[in-house]
Amino acid sequence: MKDRTKSILIAISFIVAMALFVWGFNFLKGKSLLNNQFEFYAVYDNSKGLLPGDLVTINGMQVGTVSSLNFHPKQDGSIIVEFTTNNDLNIPENSIAKLSSSLMGSVSINLVLGNSEKMAQNGDTLMATIDNGAMDMVTETILPLKNNLETLLLSLNDLTSNLNDLLNQELKNNINSSVSSLASSMNNIETISSDLQQLVDSEDGKLTTVVNNLETITDNFGTVSDSLKNIDYNHLVLSLENCLTEFNTLIKGINNGEGTAGLLVKDDSLYYNVNESITTLNYILEEIKANPKKIKLSVF
Repeated sequence: MKDRTKSILIAISFIVAMALFVWGFNFLKGKSLLNNQFEFYAVYDNSKGLLPGDLVTINGMQVGTVSSLNFHPKQDGSIIVEFTTNNDLNIPENSIAKLSSSLMGSVSINLVLGNSEKMAQNGDTLMATIDNGAMDMVTETILPLKNNLETLLLSLNDLTSNLNDLLNQELKNNINSSVSSLASSMNNIETISSDLQQLVDSEDGKLTTVVNNLETITDNFGTVSDSLKNIDYNHLVLSLENCLTEFNTLIKGINNGEGTAGLLVKDDSLYYNVNESITTLNYILEEIKANPKKIKLSVF
């Protein structure tokens, strides 16, 4: 009797365990054994990482779960997704099963209800679309930026390599030497500037005297300029014109033989007489030098 009771308990436990296993397996697949559910299908080119047990929603509210995913029998790479919904929902046959992804990486099916008066039946295949959600938009935006950044990094790497090849040890030594020379030149400039400052300070009195003299000369030039401004230039010009007129008249008189100066210029007899007298005087002087005894002087 005890053995029989023990066997019955073992059988009941096995049946309960099997029931729990079936229930749990279907629960994980999104099926419920307690409630009647409708099964629908949707075909996608890309599942976006959808998994069994992911949510099926209408306007953000959960109405079912994903049951399974399988490749299409046509072997064209498309994926058949089976999902279940509560049987108390009326889903129009032109509804759309939109595959959506969130920023957190979760994927779900959002049912967009259609406007058909005919309702979808259990086992129907609904129209399917893929929603390029925020995550896809971010990915599409970041991917070109990532590619550009990689290209930039490669360019910087090449540039760094070229600079390392260009900046050999000899060039680096020359640059260091140039920097040292520049520092020495700056020190020399500072020294020269200090010497000039000392020279200016020591000669400050002389510089002040020179500046004062320049100011005096400038004042004198100003006085001369004022005097020149006060000259009657019109009267001066008239006087010069009168002098030139009289000088021209004198020149014309001489050219015409007027007056003593005119006769000297125009009359050749005076020239000849003077020339003859000079010749006679020269002859007398020659005789005196040759025969000085012939000259007799008598004093009264």
